[in-house]
Amino acid sequence: MDITPEISIAICQFRVGTNKNENLDKAKNFINNSAKQGAQIIVLPECFIGPYDINEFSNIAETINDSSSYNMLKKASEDYKDIYIFGGTIIEKENDKLYNTCFVFKNGELLDFYRKLNLYKIDMEEHSFSEGDVLTCGDKPTIIKTEFGNIGIGICYDLRFPELAKYYRDNNCIMIIYPGSFNRYTGPKHWLVLQQARSLDNQLFIVSCSTACSFNSSFESYGKSYIISPWGDVICETEIDKEEIKIEKINTNYITDVRKKLPILLDNQKLVT
Repeated sequence: MDITPEISIAICQFRVGTNKNENLDKAKNFINNSAKQGAQIIVLPECFIGPYDINEFSNIAETINDSSSYNMLKKASEDYKDIYIFGGTIIEKENDKLYNTCFVFKNGELLDFYRKLNLYKIDMEEHSFSEGDVLTCGDKPTIIKTEFGNIGIGICYDLRFPELAKYYRDNNCIMIIYPGSFNRYTGPKHWLVLQQARSLDNQLFIVSCSTACSFNSSFESYGKSYIISPWGDVICETEIDKEEIKIEKINTNYITDVRKKLPILLDNQKLVT
């Protein structure tokens, strides 16, 4: 496959409410507007169909055979051919288990899916949360092969685990896409710096797409979505609580330039034990 180095990427940040149908309509409108603005890859946020609340996950979960979210993404992909739609995540139900799952579509076909490997757990006095109380973790990384190159997928908390990013780097990914909904306690300190760390460690592009913050909701997302360069630069970012589409054109040849200038991947030596 010939590689096309230039890519127009749309990150779609929006608030998610308690009404699933309204959330789906909003997601569809963001896809429509991104496609009309020339996006070649469209990324939605984590859990875009309902509140990011473990007490609500069973209520908003969908099986693939009866999923309004899956069908919306599939139909949008049919309407906008040749655009890759990274469908944020939905709470997927299979065999009485719940997963946090990202589906990727193109030309009306499901290319692949990724189930969140690392389930978010935190125990602070002001904020306590454990996805593992409700969700089941996935069992494999996922790489989407495109005409732009390989693209890896992680979800939110996965960003904290460099081994996953290294796996994607070792398998020739040009980019890792992270739908997310970081919380407002760790988000200001960790969300951006973790993305820059993963980009610098692996010298590739990092793309994140968050829900916009809904203040006074059961889970207040930090918001902020980014595209980060292989040099760790912020190419674009959103506001915390603003609903917006950011479309940026990147050139993946920059990865080669960075790796030539700073050949850490060639110079990296294994520890001698």
